[in-house]
Amino acid sequence: MLLYNATIKAADLPSRIGDKMPVQQSLQDQYYSRGTCFGCGPCNVEGLQIKSYPKDKGVTATWTSSEFHGNGFGFLNGGIISTLLDCHSAACMMNETVARYGVFCVDDLEHFDDEHPVYLTNQITVTFHRPVLLSQAVELFSECLTWSERSCRYHSELRSGGKLAAEAEVLWKRFHSKR
Repeated sequence: MLLYNATIKAADLPSRIGDKMPVQQSLQDQYYSRGTCFGCGPCNVEGLQIKSYPKDKGVTATWTSSEFHGNGFGFLNGGIISTLLDCHSAACMMNETVARYGVFCVDDLEHFDDEHPVYLTNQITVTFHRPVLLSQAVELFSECLTWSERSCRYHSELRSGGKLAAEAEVLWKRFHSKR
């Protein structure tokens, strides 16, 4: 069993486990490896540390909560659900940005230019459909709906037990550094 250790870099891990199958690095580990975001930062040991992977025309992830993520009644907190939907759309945005502008790493801060732009959450609208029990795996999916140089819009879904539990429309706006 591999356990997460913030001091180990993804490049230090073997690319294969045994002789079975190559290990696919998450989008967060590839492009935001020193990130400290609460939802998706690989180096935030107290954060959610979601791991998103390209799939079909979007990105997918599986994540399991703990007792620390509850609402006090045995269900996943709505703020945690909103964070998962937002940060998972961020992974989709990273994937789209790389496809359009080429490979880069947020850690190098080279994204604050025209060659590698950065987009930040501007608006998120979350709709909750059903409660999610604590300590059960949830599936996340996000896809790009529209893209422009100025802004992009994503749709994210969180499913529990195969059923839609929450979804969000997330608007990202391009950030311009005022250096």
